Parts: sequence; structure tokens; C-alpha cells
Amino acid sequence: MGALEVSKGTVKSIYALGAKLGMVESGGGHEDALHMLVQGLTGKESVKELTPAEAATVLAELRRRSVPTGQRRTRRPRKYEELPGGLSEGQQKKVWYLMYELEKYDPAPDGVQLRDRLCGLIERQFGVTSFPTQPFRFLTFDQGNALIEGLKKMTERKELEYLHSAKYRRDQEAVRNAE
Repeated sequence: MGALEVSKGTVKSIYALGAKLGMVESGGGHEDALHMLVQGLTGKESVKELTPAEAATVLAELRRRSVPTGQRRTRRPRKYEELPGGLSEGQQKKVWYLMYELEKYDPAPDGVQLRDRLCGLIERQFGVTSFPTQPFRFLTFDQGNALIEGLKKMTERKELEYLHSAKYRRDQEAVRNAE
């Protein structure tokens, strides 16, 4: 096998991905969708005639096509660090949900991040040091429950303030004018 020939394993990979995508027809010879793709990308009719670079191009296109459209850019799930006796993963999720809800109705001043705001709330409510990278590090499970209840009340209060404010009326008027 020469240096410019594609390996048997690469050929098998191309045919396997093509078959997975339903592009290979048995007995179709060089008339099936896989061979049309190869010809369209490289100008060659046979998979065995490809150079390693051309085979890599074909494999990349087949892999791109094998990933469903909705799953191409998936987010990795958030990881919540649980410490013994500290906030559970569910409590941490709830705190962050409430913080984002609070931000809708009471936006932070320019330059203040949500993590910094949460740290300030924790320090004021419980008198413990809180760091933006690990805001729940020194809180207990019970303090987590108290934090959630406090955030619920604060969010409700800020939502009511927003609903009775001139800003809400302006926003509603803007929505009506846009329609």
C-alpha cells in the first residue's frame, strides 16, 4: 500500500457511516448516495481511489450529517458541588433559579454580576464569608432552606414593585405599539 492510498480501516469507516445514514444500497455499485457524495466532494467515483486527505474530508462530512440538527451544540449539564451537611444539588438549582427570577424584576447595577450579588445576600443574611466561585461553601443545609425562602419573598416583593411601576406600564405600552 502506497503513502497516497487510503487504508482499509478508513474505507470501512466510510462505508459504515454511509450505511448508518442509509446512503449505501446493496448491489448499487457506484450509483448510491454515498458514491455521489464522494464524487461531489472529491471528483472520484470510488472510495478506494481516495487519498487520505480526501477520505478525511468525506469522513468529516459523514460525521457532520450523522449528528441530528438539534443536538449539534449541546450544553453540558451543570455540576453542583455538594459538601457534607451543605446545600444539596436541588437547593443550589433553586437558589440560582430564584436569582435569575430576581434579576428579571430588579436588575443589578452595571458591572455587578449575579454571583457577586448572591454573595452579598449570603453575607448579609448569615454573616458568613461567601466567594463568587463557591458561594454556598460555608452554608449548611438549613441555611440553604432559609436562603431559598428569603429569595422567594424578595423575588415576590420585587415582582409586585415592578408590576406597579411606571416601567411596567411603559413596557406594556411598547408591546401594544409593536403589535
